Amino acid sequence: MKLTRTLILLVFSIYLYSCKSTDLPKAETLGEENSSFSYIPLDPLPISTVMGNSCKPCDPGKPIPFKSLLNSFPDQTVRLSIAKIEADGSVSYGSAVKANASGETYEVTLDYINVDVTRIPFFYRKKQVNKPSSGDSSDGKSKDIKKTIYEVAPNVRFPQEHYGNSEGVMHSLNTKIKKQRDSIKSQLEVNGGNWEEKVVPVYIGVGLRVVARVTTLESGVNLSGLGVIASEAKAGRLKGSLSVQTLGITGKTVASSLPLPSEINETTIQNAILAIGTIKAQLYSNPTEAGSGNDTNENKDIVITPRVVGIYKPFKGGQDVVNSIISELANDRVLWYRPCKKQPLYPTSCTSSSQN
Repeated sequence: MKLTRTLILLVFSIYLYSCKSTDLPKAETLGEENSSFSYIPLDPLPISTVMGNSCKPCDPGKPIPFKSLLNSFPDQTVRLSIAKIEADGSVSYGSAVKANASGETYEVTLDYINVDVTRIPFFYRKKQVNKPSSGDSSDGKSKDIKKTIYEVAPNVRFPQEHYGNSEGVMHSLNTKIKKQRDSIKSQLEVNGGNWEEKVVPVYIGVGLRVVARVTTLESGVNLSGLGVIASEAKAGRLKGSLSVQTLGITGKTVASSLPLPSEINETTIQNAILAIGTIKAQLYSNPTEAGSGNDTNENKDIVITPRVVGIYKPFKGGQDVVNSIISELANDRVLWYRPCKKQPLYPTSCTSSSQN
C-alpha cells in the first residue's frame, strides 16, 4: 500500500514538472474568448441598393418594381448584445449576462430590427507573436511570452446573379474574381501565411435601438434585459445612462417620441419602451421610403432608409478585428440586392442603383 502511494506521488510529481517546463503558448484573454461568435451592433452605415435576383432587365423609362421596403426585409428580430468596456478602453463582446465584479462597465444594446442579410468576404488568420514578459524569470534572464493575435484583411466581394446575367457571363465573372482573390492572398502571404477565407454576415435594415451603459456597484449584477437592469438599478446594484436610437428611421414622429439620454431607473426604461412602441406603430402605418420621390416633404411622420445595422462575427478576435471590419464596410459601401414584386418582361436592359 505504501509502495503504491509512493508510485502515485512520483508519477504526479513528474506530471507537474513536465507541465511547468513545457513552453506553452499563452492562452487568449477572457475578452478575446468572449469576442467570438457574437452579434455586434454598429452605428448605422450607408449602403447601395441594386436589383436583386428576382428582378429582370428593366426598361430605362419605367421605375424598377421593387417590393416595398419593409416587405423587402424577410426577418424581424430582437437581439441583445453585451459589451464589456475595459479600463484601457478596449471592448469585448460576449454572451455573459452577469457582471463578475464591482466597478465593471458594460454597454448593453437591445436591437429591434427588420433586416436582410448579405455576406462580405474577408481574409482571416490566427498567429502567435513573441512579446517581452513583464518580469524576469527565475534564472534572471528575460523571457518572451507567446501570445495569440487575430487579423483580418479585405477580400474581393462576391458577384451576384442580377440584371439577367447569363450563365456564361457569371462564369467569366467568377473566374475573374477568383484570380483577384488569389492575387490578394499571395500578397498577404509575403508577410506570413495561414490566411483563410471567411464570410461575415452583415445585417441591412431599419429598426430601433436601446443602449444602457452601466457601471456595477456589486458583483453578480444581472444584465440579461431592460426589465432586469431596471430592477438592479432600483436595488442600488448598478448606475448608468440610457439612450434610444433609430436605425434608418426619421421624421416627425421620431423627433417627438425619442426621449433624451437619462439616468437608468424604472421610469426612464418605461419611457424608452413607450417611445419604441410609438415609433413601431407609425412604422407600419404609412412609412415613406427615402429616395422614392415622396420624401420631399419634411413634415412626413416616418421616413425609412436601409442601413447596415450590425454584423455577426463568426471567428475569434477582439476590438482590433471588429474595427478592421467596420473600416472596410465604411470605406466601400455594401451592396444590397433588393427583391422585386414580380418578374417584369421588359425588352431592354438597364442597371439601376441608389445610394442610401
